[in-house]
Amino acid sequence: MTEHESLIEQAPIQDRDLLQRMSLYFDAVEHRLRLGEGWLIFNAGHRRSRRIAGFIQHRLTEHHPPVSYFVMPWRDFALSAFVTDVGMPSLVPAVATDDRARAEFDLAARVTSSTWTRMLSTDLLVMVGCKPTERREAELLDRTLANRHSQRLATILMTPDMPGQLEAELQIVDPNGRYWDSIFGRMYETGLVAM
Repeated sequence: MTEHESLIEQAPIQDRDLLQRMSLYFDAVEHRLRLGEGWLIFNAGHRRSRRIAGFIQHRLTEHHPPVSYFVMPWRDFALSAFVTDVGMPSLVPAVATDDRARAEFDLAARVTSSTWTRMLSTDLLVMVGCKPTERREAELLDRTLANRHSQRLATILMTPDMPGQLEAELQIVDPNGRYWDSIFGRMYETGLVAM
């Protein structure tokens, strides 16, 4: 029995089918990535998403040749959206006259740029815990997925919500419903869906 088969057997029964399906995905990961195929996984609360992300990382680290990937917790994604839309603009007025503000701005710009580059350039982006609570988060998610979709780069998006819950939460931050249609539409078009 291989190590990933052992991980599947140790998982709760509701995850075994998903991990077996994901195992088939990772058996042909180069082909899947060439097609830009990912996953949209609903109902992945903290423990479940941690287990799934661990399985993904295990499969990717054992793959040769190496596959570039970036596992990003939603908290870090939301923080990046905040820094870009609120934090950095708030420093702009003081940057010209305050060396400390300039240093903070430069650091935020480097970190944000590095994060954005990784999100848009890795073969596989794994986003864990997707739960937009601000419009800027939904906008950045939509922009990220649009960019990755145009480059045919695969994304695995895990959310603790069920489809209706995620749609309702996106409706709160975007009453026009644009982001739900766009995000769900792209993920559904380019990936496998699991609950």
